[in-house]
Amino acid sequence: MDRRTDPVLQKPEEDRAGQRRRLQQAAWLMVGNGLRLGLSGAYFILLARLLGPESFGVFSAILACSNLAAPFGYFGQSELLIQRLSHRAVAVAYPDSAADAPRTLNSGAVAVGPSLWLASLGCGVTSLLLWPLLSVWLAGTPALVVGLLLSADLFFIGLQEVQKGQLIGQERTGGVALIDTGMALGRVSAVLVAVALGWGSLAQWSVVYGLMVLAVLLLTAWGTGCWAQETANLPGALSWRELRERLTAGWDFAVGLAAVKTFTDLDKLLLPRLASAAAAGLYSAAYRLINFSQTPMIALLTSHFAEICRQGQKGLRHAWRYAWQLFPWVLGYGSLATLGLALGSYGIPWVLGSAYQETALILRWLSPVILLEGIHLLLSHMLTGAGLQKPRSRLQLLALGLNGVLNGVWIPMWGWRGAALATLLSEVALLLALLLLIRRQLSRQRLSAQESGPRGFW
Repeated sequence: MDRRTDPVLQKPEEDRAGQRRRLQQAAWLMVGNGLRLGLSGAYFILLARLLGPESFGVFSAILACSNLAAPFGYFGQSELLIQRLSHRAVAVAYPDSAADAPRTLNSGAVAVGPSLWLASLGCGVTSLLLWPLLSVWLAGTPALVVGLLLSADLFFIGLQEVQKGQLIGQERTGGVALIDTGMALGRVSAVLVAVALGWGSLAQWSVVYGLMVLAVLLLTAWGTGCWAQETANLPGALSWRELRERLTAGWDFAVGLAAVKTFTDLDKLLLPRLASAAAAGLYSAAYRLINFSQTPMIALLTSHFAEICRQGQKGLRHAWRYAWQLFPWVLGYGSLATLGLALGSYGIPWVLGSAYQETALILRWLSPVILLEGIHLLLSHMLTGAGLQKPRSRLQLLALGLNGVLNGVWIPMWGWRGAALATLLSEVALLLALLLLIRRQLSRQRLSAQESGPRGFW
């Protein structure tokens, strides 16, 4: 029999091709994230020096509110597109195995048009609803500044997340790298323009920032070309039945994404009100460094997310076996990054200036977050891929509530130290809860299917 038509011989070749493809995707993301890391570092340093701790704290609080609301603004459509597009790839590549899988999409379910409609409507309405509330919360900050910054991040970047979800689901990670690099380059360009013009106030910066976000969104959409067909057929793609289906399916993703963002952004939103804007600025500066250090780990997990979804379609055990191969990389990098940040924190005042002296201490407190969030994201991806986003979302909501309560009690008492302790404790609690959920699900599958689990697991 011809090797090209023999299914027994063809399957290993397809597996090896898939491994090479994922390595290429990770390389693309590493290059894009590496460029973004350098550009974002320059942007952060210039902006922190330009605004100072107090204005930087207010700016970070507005962006934190946007990040918390964004998953509900675009209704989790980015994650939904990744899951459905990757499942469609399984159905095309392995029709026999896909036939037995649960039906999660119909013939038009992977069109991007309805997701764009939902994201546009949701982010626009959410922005209008949050604008007056956030203006009251950040008393003393002009309402126009709050509205402009909130709209720029929530509306425009929310649409960009849908675009990235389509690209990741189609394994077009070069486009994702282009988007990330374009946004980072746009931010650096914006802050350089502000420095050149001498625009050091938050109001002046909000104008530059809003124009930059809009320009980068349009340029990256044009550069990747992934919206060309969808934008040409948006009215025809609109189906109220399909919109309702996607809204329902995307809700669980939105809850999960919001829970993840809560650990990194809720404290930044609460600190200006419950402590001071200066404390929020110092704390936000430390968290920016945490986010920079997570870039390689996020690139790794993003490049493998589509494959995790494909494995998860076969069952949680398959998703676990695949995720177990990634665990040493997540653990190793998370540990090294935690140690590196703790040691490197002593040089922060030389880079950001003497006004950020206390940021070095805050960073040492927060450095374990890199490792905790890496494991947390890997477990969440695995549950999402196996179609268990509902129980995962419930656990994340409980952790979100715990984080909010602890922040509300501890920040007035201990300032940024209370915020750091609330973040660490909530991350540990969520991590343990996810592990217990996975163990219970695997035990059920072991009893029903009488299959052996991967080595090294209970």
